Amino acid sequence: MYDGSILQISLDPDTALYRARLGSESRPSGPILFHDPHSSRWHPLIDFEKSPLPLSASRLETFRTPLDFSGAEPDSDGLHGFEGKRYVIIENHAHQVMRDVDASSPKRNVWRVVNPKDPVAVDSENIYRASRSGETLAITRNADGIWTTSLDGLKGGMRRTAQTQDNKAYLLQRYEPVRNAFEALAASNKRYGELWDSARYLPEGSQAEKEALIKLEVHVIKHTRMQAEYARSLIDNKDWLILLKAGGLYKSELHALQLNRVDYFNKLIAVMDRRVYPTVNAITVESLKNNFAHLNKKLKIMDDRQVVMDQVRKADRSATSELDDLNHGVPTVDQIHSSQYNICLRLISDDPENPPPFGMRSAMGMHLLKKDLNEVSGYSEPLALQLTLENIRSDRAGFESLDTSADPVKAGYVSQALSLMDTFETKIDNRLNAIHEQVDSNSQLPLYDQDIDFDFLPEQPAGETEATAPRKLFRTRHHGTYRVLVGVQDTAADGSVTLKVPDLFKPHEPPQRYEKIEGEWRQIRPAATLTPGPQLVNNATESLARVDEHVTQARLMEARKANPTNIVEFLGAETDRFRDLAQRLVATGRVAEDAESSGLISRLRNAAASMEAEGQSILIRMYKNKDVLDVLRLNFLLDHSQLKIVKTVDRSQTGKGRDKSFLDVYSINDRSDNAPLWEAHFHYDRQDRAALDYTLKGAHLKTLEQSKLGSTFQQREEQAGRPHQRIWREFISPRVAQKLFDHLA
Repeated sequence: MYDGSILQISLDPDTALYRARLGSESRPSGPILFHDPHSSRWHPLIDFEKSPLPLSASRLETFRTPLDFSGAEPDSDGLHGFEGKRYVIIENHAHQVMRDVDASSPKRNVWRVVNPKDPVAVDSENIYRASRSGETLAITRNADGIWTTSLDGLKGGMRRTAQTQDNKAYLLQRYEPVRNAFEALAASNKRYGELWDSARYLPEGSQAEKEALIKLEVHVIKHTRMQAEYARSLIDNKDWLILLKAGGLYKSELHALQLNRVDYFNKLIAVMDRRVYPTVNAITVESLKNNFAHLNKKLKIMDDRQVVMDQVRKADRSATSELDDLNHGVPTVDQIHSSQYNICLRLISDDPENPPPFGMRSAMGMHLLKKDLNEVSGYSEPLALQLTLENIRSDRAGFESLDTSADPVKAGYVSQALSLMDTFETKIDNRLNAIHEQVDSNSQLPLYDQDIDFDFLPEQPAGETEATAPRKLFRTRHHGTYRVLVGVQDTAADGSVTLKVPDLFKPHEPPQRYEKIEGEWRQIRPAATLTPGPQLVNNATESLARVDEHVTQARLMEARKANPTNIVEFLGAETDRFRDLAQRLVATGRVAEDAESSGLISRLRNAAASMEAEGQSILIRMYKNKDVLDVLRLNFLLDHSQLKIVKTVDRSQTGKGRDKSFLDVYSINDRSDNAPLWEAHFHYDRQDRAALDYTLKGAHLKTLEQSKLGSTFQQREEQAGRPHQRIWREFISPRVAQKLFDHLA
């Protein structure tokens, strides 16, 4: 106690306040006590009312302002004025105050100390408005002119009188609305259980179930609003509740309430999902539109949930595991965005059952990002993310080339799809940047020529007893370009491994199957239907007649600066089709005696090789775009001997003191005409360092323009808020650096 004595105390179940108790009592009957958090002593409430606690500098530290009123006389209220605001001087520091009209009386004014940065501090009349956010502390001035704490400061709207302010009964009266709100929440929670029990076993899709779920959903919405109001009342009245709910009780009760709010947001999502499931499960235009709107509603709920979770984490950094447990099994924002993207693909298509092919790579990339890649970590992750990013950008070009002028509805879904792609691009970039920030050695920088072939065991679904099958993250070549997939491993008796990749849009159909051939994972094509020989000859003849048309189309795409990957894939698809035709002609078994078939096979193979070479030539030309910085492209061009490297600066000293370094500069030129494309800058801490022993993240690409302007200009651009290319892919790993040195002229 305040005098050093020791008393037994207990929580009064009727008031939720602490009272002194005798050891023989089952319910405490002694005086109400409050805890002073600064002295860590307990005081009888009646003593506090007679002699409130003085205010200490430490208690007011967070409210201080830099204003100095030395030499100025206070007004009749003991306050100072400045630029329309009012200030109190306590312990030689100025603090902004607002008048608490509801807590004040003719005999005594109550003021709220506020933080000038908070919304609650903004009022032209300097009146405290409880509806505005921000922490406050209620104070009053006693008969001796000393500023002390006041228990009268309460949320606006509760009128006080001079008669009731001076007695203990009024404190209980003030606490009564808080207790009533808590009891109302408890009753509402009980009602939720009753409504859920009456709905959970009704036949799925029945009218009775629909009506019961609507009633339940309305109740949960009302309950979440009650929770929000109760949380606000606890926060608004913290300055006096924390004295009554001592020993950490206030903090633990608020924490439990906030966690319960998160749980109820998840309950609301679950009820909504069950209610709409029968109507959105079908693949029709109308059901897809309804599902998209339903997902938007879920995102709004998740935004509200995120606000509460941020508050929980701010108050308790160790609460992450509790939140993870609450959210386990609840769809994530990424999963909802991925579902919305898939819906957009179906609505853009003329046939919702068969979405357009140009968006599939992004759909698979989003699925990888939202699910499987969260269970994979290690050397494969950065390259998998990079290839996924390339696939999304490639699909973006396909969307942007669509002509939707005649169909504004489809144009809207194209716009939605592009917006969702932006969201995932940003997420991947942020994840790559985070990986890069954790690098503490240049050898850990991502490699661009490694294979992706990584086994992992996915998380066991809740309630499943059978072990989850192992999976593999792998890279496969498709029409001349690479994509990253995840397959379920199927090991045969002879030890051979097949990877099964389900179709995201047709999960009930047989999955695509992949096997490793000549070191690469390749798709196992289903047996082709037999086509009569004459028909194959006609198909081959018609295809050969269109070779020039395909090449011309690819060059037009290059002129329009289309995505290079799309051009390669366009020609790659035709190349694969030509080779397939040649193989099917061989399978007819008439090559030896049929000169026409033999000639067609040779021409088909030559045409395929020609288009493949044209695709590579276009890719190389477009990768030499000097305005684009991308180490992935640099690595490709080095591997294909397309560059000539010339050292132009040798260990030139730059900077002073801690910023001192020695710089090597390499001009990266086009081998065909020696035209400069980019520059590579390498920084060293000593002049005698080996070429590969550069400083951490000290090797990076620069455009020719950036190199001329220098780092000072780039810093000015950054300070001005203008966009710049400051992303991790500019940095050069030792392996790419070695390739660059190997090409020195």
